[in-house]
Amino acid sequence: MLTSLLAADAAFRAWLTTVHTPWLDAIMLAASLVGQSGFVWVVIGAGATLARPSLAAKLWQLAIAVLVCYIAVDHVIKPLVGRARPFHAMVGVRVVGYHPVTYSFPSGHAASAFAGAYIVACMLPRARGWLWALAALIAVSRVYIGVHYPLDVAAGALVGLGVGVLVSGGRACYSQGSLAGRTGPQGA
Repeated sequence: MLTSLLAADAAFRAWLTTVHTPWLDAIMLAASLVGQSGFVWVVIGAGATLARPSLAAKLWQLAIAVLVCYIAVDHVIKPLVGRARPFHAMVGVRVVGYHPVTYSFPSGHAASAFAGAYIVACMLPRARGWLWALAALIAVSRVYIGVHYPLDVAAGALVGLGVGVLVSGGRACYSQGSLAGRTGPQGA
């Protein structure tokens, strides 16, 4: 069963990467680079905190979440699983940009993107849709540029969401724009 799942994952990756154009290559490589080490999330979170100093605790949660994702993915899960990157496992895989040297499963970019989007969406609830779209773009870019399989990205996203929930104390943001934990009519 695992062999069939991995074969389907490789086939899905191959299908997803059939269309390459210079303009899309540039967008996907830029999204991947922006997502490196959770950089974009820390920048957005720092900007939000400069505008609203009361968000400083969320900025610390964001920094901790990005760090926990990095440690969990790159130093625990990837070495345990040891899945080769697509360009190592198959002949002719097109890579846009650089060739990462770590293992493939799970995607660290996806983990930090989804942890970052979870926490920054609590800081900037009106931008929630854009933040989740950016997280998805960063994650998908990793498959597009040839350095991950779709399951790597899905697993990374789940790790990131789990870390985001854990670091933020399991609190979710309310749709009316209030932050979790706030009392009153919206947060009650």
